[in-house]
Amino acid sequence: MTKRLYIIGNGFDLHHGIPSRYSQFGDYLLNVDPASWRTICEYLFVDKDFWACFEERLASFDEDAIIDYAEQFLVSYGADDWSDAYHHDFEYEIEQVVDALSRKLRDHFAAWIRQLPPPVEGTYSLIRSVDPGALFLTFNYTPTLETLYGATPANVLHIHGNASVASDQIVLGHGWERLDEEKLSPKVHEDTDTRFAGGYRLIDSYFADTFKPTIALIERNSGFFGRISNVDEVFVLGHSLSEIDAPYLHEVIRRIRPDATWTVSYHGSSAEAEDRMNGLGVSPALSRFHPLSLL
Repeated sequence: MTKRLYIIGNGFDLHHGIPSRYSQFGDYLLNVDPASWRTICEYLFVDKDFWACFEERLASFDEDAIIDYAEQFLVSYGADDWSDAYHHDFEYEIEQVVDALSRKLRDHFAAWIRQLPPPVEGTYSLIRSVDPGALFLTFNYTPTLETLYGATPANVLHIHGNASVASDQIVLGHGWERLDEEKLSPKVHEDTDTRFAGGYRLIDSYFADTFKPTIALIERNSGFFGRISNVDEVFVLGHSLSEIDAPYLHEVIRRIRPDATWTVSYHGSSAEAEDRMNGLGVSPALSRFHPLSLL
């Protein structure tokens, strides 16, 4: 049984020249669906750091703004020109925004991922430390490990979907699981306008639909995680160790040998990687840090 595990992040694909930054998805989205782009700008918290933490920002949905907007489509039941068609206008407007930022955005993201060009020979250097016979937990959607390094597909877990497999679902989402008291639906009571009640349910469904189900994905792939119990050497290549992926990392730490060593790549300075490894509870004595290009 292999004793080496690689954890692969987007920096790995970027190293090989694949244009897979979230900001590049933003450029793609603006080109193919400017209306959805405008919806992002209106209802998510967009600033200079938005694309650097795109998935996390999916949880920044401004529910007050969409309710304020949709209220202009609320027509009084006592209006002289009342029509039954007015009954659904409020919910319809909310539904359009929710759909644009959930289902439609996921569809665009999956389409973008699947059209990313493969690495161009001669424009990158292979990472020497990659052992094609090892186990790989990759957060990337591309088959870079298999095509460039000859990794055995059965040893590679594309935890968020494999773009080269048409039937694979591409997973995208934030990591904020709302508490019951943070939801709008519990505020509905017997006197609540049914149109508001429907709108509240749609907004709650947005947060549920854009939540990344990390625990369910770990359980679904328990077979792979069961194979890493003998691992005594972990390489983290191009992964930022971000909070949104912490449940997967904690599962790895729980499963591997407690004395396993970690080799972690970094971009720029090692300080952030060191802080995040400490935050995960890995002893500094078991960790070493190097630029990806030197591994």
